[in-house]
Amino acid sequence: MKTPKPLLIGNTLILIVFLMPIFYMFWRFANFSRDISSFLQSWDVLTLLLNTLFLFFSVVFTSLALGLLISILTVRYEVPGSRILFALTILPLVIPSYIGALTYVSAFSPKGLFVEIFSKYGINEIAGIEGFIGSWIVLTLFTYPYVQLICSSALRNLDSTVEDAARSLGVKKVKMYTSVVLPRLKKPMIYSSLLVGLYVISDFGAVSLMKYGTMTKAIYSYYVININGDPVIFYSTILIFVALVISFAQRGSEVSRSAKVSGTPKEIVKIKLSQKNKLLVLAFFGLVILFSLILPVGVLSYWLIRGLANGNSVSGAFFGVIGSLTAASVTSIIAMIIATPIVVMISQYRSRFGDFFEKITLTLYGLPHIAVGISMLFITIKIFPSIYQTFTTLIISYLIVFLPQAVGGGQASMEQVKLTYIEASSGLGLSKLDTFFKITFPLIYRGLFAGAALVFLSTMKELPQTLLLRPTGFSTMAVDIWSNASEALFTQAAFSAFILLAISALPTYILSTRNLNK
Repeated sequence: MKTPKPLLIGNTLILIVFLMPIFYMFWRFANFSRDISSFLQSWDVLTLLLNTLFLFFSVVFTSLALGLLISILTVRYEVPGSRILFALTILPLVIPSYIGALTYVSAFSPKGLFVEIFSKYGINEIAGIEGFIGSWIVLTLFTYPYVQLICSSALRNLDSTVEDAARSLGVKKVKMYTSVVLPRLKKPMIYSSLLVGLYVISDFGAVSLMKYGTMTKAIYSYYVININGDPVIFYSTILIFVALVISFAQRGSEVSRSAKVSGTPKEIVKIKLSQKNKLLVLAFFGLVILFSLILPVGVLSYWLIRGLANGNSVSGAFFGVIGSLTAASVTSIIAMIIATPIVVMISQYRSRFGDFFEKITLTLYGLPHIAVGISMLFITIKIFPSIYQTFTTLIISYLIVFLPQAVGGGQASMEQVKLTYIEASSGLGLSKLDTFFKITFPLIYRGLFAGAALVFLSTMKELPQTLLLRPTGFSTMAVDIWSNASEALFTQAAFSAFILLAISALPTYILSTRNLNK
């Protein structure tokens, strides 16, 4: 069907607005005031690029290994309490990287929590884990669930007949997985690895608190020193370029949102484990849950209780709570409204423009938040000064990076709508507008609301854009947590962190249990 002109024009304007930060940053880069060659040869640039890439590959490797192992154990083996273990190992998704970094910095710093606890045993100082080691540990612990979700879903849809045949022929377990299972999980593994990689290169909170020099940390540092400095432009543009390359690679490796793999799924007959292996597997899960969930929550609990016992007031934190709820609510509502015509055009009116729009929209999700924030900062200063440092600019910036979540939710529901229903309504004389409100929307609103819920949660946890673009006097829980943690005010940060985790925990748990029951 031909796309209606109002739909085409409206979505085109949306696309232009959302692509503006990318084009503007590349334009600024093209008019770079310094000699690019000399700038590229500087030691600082090389160090930051190598640090970022080293962290990228390290976290991707360990997250892939950890997430894949958990997926195989919970899907293919009889592990006691596998459903509970699966859900518990997914829950670290609730914890933003900056909260994870806060707990580890405050626990393992040379004068931190563990030193306080063990000082009576003569331990007065321990080696800190700041820098690369700390960043690597924290980002691995809070990104592996992305791999786990995608690969476990793929494993459940993977026909196990070939594995059963290989097992009956006496093929050893290690060889079976390396030669039979993993090759058929290639696309889900690549897709999830690139998703983790995008998270790593975009991360600001963890590397900042861990004091590890990456491009995101450099962008903010140079911004504080000189907002219009060449380094801010350079690093932001390079970061956007790298993210776009990874995003396009990810789109190329995507196996659909349902993680399609070769073969026809059948009921999985789980492999029994010996008593010794059961204990080893349970010990493995215990360690993962300890360091990714129990330790962070335990450390936050300690700082919260200590702060309350010392009479610390929590009233100031409520301004951040109100700010987060306000920003997240407004962003999610607008995202659902904007996503609706996009979903209709992409799914109902198939065209080259629609396919292009879909790819571009979903690619926006991979943009580094801090780079988008910097670009919006420049745009409002140079072109739209009337909305500089306003709530409007902040919301637009959120929408640019989070809209794909709303689109994805609506599109998943739209795929279930049979075009025959729409064609029949046209035959009955209903206008396109009547058809939408009476047939299409009632069938897709659940997906749109689900997508909006994801936008809400993502906005609640967003940090770098908020730091750069928030109006004077406006704060969020993420800003409060990061600001207090940066000053080692851990008791003040704990209250906001707990509220943020509490709001995010239930939806994440529902996501994990749904994935498990598929």
